[in-house]
Amino acid sequence: MKTALITGANSGIGLATAKALAAQGFGLILLCRSAKKGEAAVADIRANTPGASVDLVVAALDDAASVRAAAAAVLARHTALDVLINNAGYSPDQIEFTKEGVERSFYANHLGHFILTRELAPLLLGTPDARVINVSSSALNLGKASRFFQTDRKLGTLAAYGDGKLANVLFTMGLAAGRLGKPVIAYAVHPGVVNSNFGSNFTGISKVLVTLFRPLMRSVEKGAATSVFLATSPTRQIDGGRNGGFFADSKPKKLTHKDLTDANVKALWEKSSAY
Repeated sequence: MKTALITGANSGIGLATAKALAAQGFGLILLCRSAKKGEAAVADIRANTPGASVDLVVAALDDAASVRAAAAAVLARHTALDVLINNAGYSPDQIEFTKEGVERSFYANHLGHFILTRELAPLLLGTPDARVINVSSSALNLGKASRFFQTDRKLGTLAAYGDGKLANVLFTMGLAAGRLGKPVIAYAVHPGVVNSNFGSNFTGISKVLVTLFRPLMRSVEKGAATSVFLATSPTRQIDGGRNGGFFADSKPKKLTHKDLTDANVKALWEKSSAY
């Protein structure tokens, strides 16, 4: 049985991804922020796929100590990890910073996943054909590498979200290039604009706009489809094993963002490694 760890798996795209993989015979590790919501997700998955193997781990992705504790629990209970899906995402309604001075959505969307992946390296590097799938977004085009790790209290919320999504792609490139110790199969994903919990924390005009556009958004199942495709397909069928690539609707997409450079991959990796 193959094993997949999915962050943010208690709702939205993460839960839809977990259900789809359980139905295909995967054992699951759900990393959720809330134990209560995580337990409800476990029950939902088992109701959908009776007998599914599901392990719940609780962690806050904007807290390095919490992420490391969760990774230690996974390492203690599992001997292999075939797929790591860094799915959880946080869209800020206002700009705030963690105690380390890192913008909170950047921490949750990138840095927490970076730490988790690094801590789980023994499992990933020891499992043949293991792969990492980072759920990014076309919002990466709003990001700028020059803003990474800057304590800018005038930063806009959309710019902050874009920074995290740009970092997801640079992180994917770094994994494919071997920065974890040796090359890892890694893909970045744009799930589309999905009718999930995205924006549920918004207030004011942002809340109004999200509410108005929800009927036009795609289902969580369609949003999860590309992650499921990348998790389950032989690499030779994924555009000839296009490692480090960006995918949408289960197809590779060319990115033209000027900040997607090897120099920025190196700088992001080095700065992230300090946490």
